[in-house]
Amino acid sequence: MTYEPLNRRLAILATVFTFLSIILGTIALATNYWTVRPIVEPINNGTEIVGERQHGYQWNGLFKMCRTDEICDAKFLPLTFIICVLGLLSLLIGGIFSALDITKATNRRFITPLLIYVGCVLMTAGLFDYASVLLLNSHSSRSMIAALVFAYTALPLSAFVAGRYSAYEHASLVNNGVHLTTQKYAATNGNGL
Repeated sequence: MTYEPLNRRLAILATVFTFLSIILGTIALATNYWTVRPIVEPINNGTEIVGERQHGYQWNGLFKMCRTDEICDAKFLPLTFIICVLGLLSLLIGGIFSALDITKATNRRFITPLLIYVGCVLMTAGLFDYASVLLLNSHSSRSMIAALVFAYTALPLSAFVAGRYSAYEHASLVNNGVHLTTQKYAATNGNGL
């Protein structure tokens, strides 16, 4: 069964938002700028600390921690990385299903919003896991937040298309009296029983 024009447009929009989310999330995982903070050392006059002096920056990602004096230490956050990768894979599969369902609706229509939802939840959990350890204040963390915004925007669109398609299919079955290869709804005696 083909989609009506509104469903097709919304399915295309959900697919675009899903793939934008995947691109931004992949960029966020691959880059090393989730947290940036100044390196501060205390100034003392021999007996007490008088003030502080900033002498560079330190930035962190999921794989290493670097400083402006070109010293990088390996600091891998495996839980955040694995959760975010699983979320991106779920979004990728949901985006592929959404793209396949643009031209013709199939029975996969209800798995698409479910996969996008799982991707949203996992990526949010990964972001919260990182934020429980370090600050989210630089380009990569903002890219992951933008990926979440696009994913959460694609979620209601794909759910709306799946529900609208189901209602459209039900209306055409009831109004036209046409049954497809299988009976989708229980037979009644006309009194609703």
